[in-house]
Formats: sequence, C-alpha cells, structure tokens
Amino acid sequence: MSVTLVHPRPKFARARLTEPPPAGYLHLAAAVEPPPGGIGRPGHSRGKSHLLDLLRAEAEDLASLTEVKRASVYRAAALAPAVGWDPPAGLHRARYDVVLLVETRTPRDIAPARDSAAYRRLRRRLDHAARDVHEMTARCAKCLADVDRGHQGLFQFTYFVAEDPRRTAELWEHLAGWYAAETGLDNSVLLQPLDESASDYSFVAHARWDAGLAAVALRQFTKPSFYRFLGPTLRENRTAAMPVLHHLVQLRDR
Repeated sequence: MSVTLVHPRPKFARARLTEPPPAGYLHLAAAVEPPPGGIGRPGHSRGKSHLLDLLRAEAEDLASLTEVKRASVYRAAALAPAVGWDPPAGLHRARYDVVLLVETRTPRDIAPARDSAAYRRLRRRLDHAARDVHEMTARCAKCLADVDRGHQGLFQFTYFVAEDPRRTAELWEHLAGWYAAETGLDNSVLLQPLDESASDYSFVAHARWDAGLAAVALRQFTKPSFYRFLGPTLRENRTAAMPVLHHLVQLRDR
C-alpha cells in the first residue's frame, strides 16, 4: 500500500537519499528519570549524573573492541509529545532519557559486542537504575546522510510504531523531506530492527542539528505545516512518531 500525503506541497518533496552505511547498531534506551507524564524535561539528579559517568566509562571499554566503531551515550534534553496515530491496542511510550548507541563495523559484529563484559556490565547497571529498558539490534535501512556523532549538537531519536512498517519506511522519506525544508536538517538514518519480534518499534530514526533545543523546537512546532501536513500524514498512514531530543554525554571513535 502506498503512502497517502495530507495537504502535500512541492516544498516537502521526498528526501534525496544516500547509500546507507554498512554498520550494525545496538540501541539501548532506558527511562531513568523521565518527566511526569512522559513529556517535557527529564530529571537531572546527582544519582543520574553519577550513572551517566559510569556509563561513559563503560562505553569507552566497549569502543575499544575491534568490532566496535563507536559507542555513544546520550542524555535527554526533552521528551516531545507523540505525533500521529493512536493505535487501538495502545503503544509502548518512548520515555527514554538515557540512550546508548553502539555502532559496529557490520551487523555481524553486533553479537560479540553484545556478549562483551563491558556491555553486560552496562546493561546490568541500566536494568538496576531504570524503570523501563528497551534493546534493539538494527541495520540502517535508509539514509539522508550519516549522523555526525563526533561533535556535540542536538540529537533526536524518533521511535515509530506503525500498522504497516513497509509503508512507514516510504513515509520516512517524506518526513525527512519536511524536516529538511522546515528545520534545515541535512542528516538522518533510519534504523530497522534485525529482529522485528524483539522490538517494540517498527523503526528508530536518528538525526542531529547544529542548534540548541529552543531553536529546533521553534523550527518544528511553530510551523503550520507541522499541524497541517506532518501530524495528519502520520495519522492517515497509521503511524505514530515519538521524538526524544538529546545531548551527547560520551563519544569514542576508533
């Protein structure tokens, strides 16, 4: 089934994509101190700051593995409201204020990274500290341009739940076109679960801006097209999007 666009405009043309990177991805997200109601700014307690310091050290150990290209830790700056479809059976709300993203050289390298002592320690630590933890192994299905995780910025993880994931993959190209036109976004990767039955989300999109939280929020939520095109198009295609905005805590390249 093809994508249905609501109030389409030539300005929001389908994004021009590049070749997806050959990497594998291990995405671990946790709700440690999410905001009340799941929207707004998360907590920043001393205990959470200590947890992030420990995660940063363990991510450095992960990044030293031959199979791992990069291991990055993120802390949420704000959790935005879900946009689009409200599934009749409900959905697993993405209330994650701490994220680890491990980028391996290929998808085959995910298993040894996941089985490493550093990752097991990190996972146990998050299981103990968080009220909700979600793990997803993935590949890059589509790419606007790869995300630069080598510099601080404002990073977004968007969690998608959809009736038809195949339609959502096509829909994402139109959403990326909207973000490019209205917010200046020039990078994003669409991460597809390697095991769909083990993930609560059809896809997770990742992107970065060279801008602050207030500037990016203004670029999105003050645009009439957000309410006339983006939200209605997601609803029409029975897809929900849950964006969370983050800052980088740690990054290590090899």
